[in-house]
Amino acid sequence: MNDLLGATPATPIKVLSLWQPWASLKAAGVKLHETRHWATTYRGPIAIHASKRLDLAGAPDELCQALWGRFWMDELPRGAVLSIGNLTQCRRAETVADHLTRADMAAGNFAPGRYAWRIEDDRRLKAPMPLTGRQGLFNWTPPEDLEALLGPVIGHIAACQRIGWA
Repeated sequence: MNDLLGATPATPIKVLSLWQPWASLKAAGVKLHETRHWATTYRGPIAIHASKRLDLAGAPDELCQALWGRFWMDELPRGAVLSIGNLTQCRRAETVADHLTRADMAAGNFAPGRYAWRIEDDRRLKAPMPLTGRQGLFNWTPPEDLEALLGPVIGHIAACQRIGWA
């Protein structure tokens, strides 16, 4: 891996498995925070994994359509690592809720008592990498050529502006 991720090839990194479309929203750069009911003290490289589950009931359909079109639910990869970023903060959700883009607000649950995990410097994999997910944070040893498999850093504000959701 590169210096951005702070690790070397074959060093295990943490993975967080998310239901779809939440994982793809993160990989697209429009979701800056992942919201959880639990906090973490972990900071550092983190891979975003798309679970096999599709959450149609809770999905922000308008945001998903802005990104992928009307039939977005048929296009999202599942059971694979989609991107890698850097987990830099974990704060109470209510403390960040006033400073979010429209897209980030739509893509998370910032209710009091929840936690906002700020994951920056997202880099999407050029092709999803199959992996079996697990609950919580788990370790994964990426391939040694991971750097060659990653795209450029995705800027959150630029990603939101491209679709009119800044």
